[in-house]
Amino acid sequence: MNTRSVIAIGLSLASSACARADRGARAELARERLVSAPSSIAFVSSDRVANGLSGEIRFGGPLGRSALYLKFPNDWRARGIPRQAFLTLSAREGSAINDAPLTLEAWRVSADWQPEALRHWSDKPSLAPPYARTRFSASPAQDLRIDVSELLRFAAQNPEREFGIAVIASSSEGPAATFSTGLAGGRAPRLELYLQ
Repeated sequence: MNTRSVIAIGLSLASSACARADRGARAELARERLVSAPSSIAFVSSDRVANGLSGEIRFGGPLGRSALYLKFPNDWRARGIPRQAFLTLSAREGSAINDAPLTLEAWRVSADWQPEALRHWSDKPSLAPPYARTRFSASPAQDLRIDVSELLRFAAQNPEREFGIAVIASSSEGPAATFSTGLAGGRAPRLELYLQ
């Protein structure tokens, strides 16, 4: 057997070991994955009074500023500090397509709130860092996934200061990006955690 053959076999074995290790790491990550639906949800915009929650969440477009407030069950805390966390909003079926980019920010809510009390833009509870920012285009209509890892790590380490997540957007050109609340079909917003 020549040197090239030995090197090729060595590389093949190393590659196979790396592939097994990668599959093992993904399996380990999947065992620690938790997906949670909101226990409380509210939506307000600066241009109208909210009369309860509808089946859709609209960000951007001519609506002015808008904010989605979410609280999630905290049963994940007993399992440790999140390695990663993502907030996913599902595109509403039949949403208008808009290729104008939209900036969304996810903030930590720093005061307690109840959905029925959030009717006007001025009713919003206060927000505080950490926060996450993402740019999004609804062309084509698609789910939105925001990395909220820093917010959830803060919540794990400061449970007495955790009152949920707010997703904030300003107005934008063209039609609004529309997502589902889960009340009239479609999937509700969800929090996906990968726990240590």
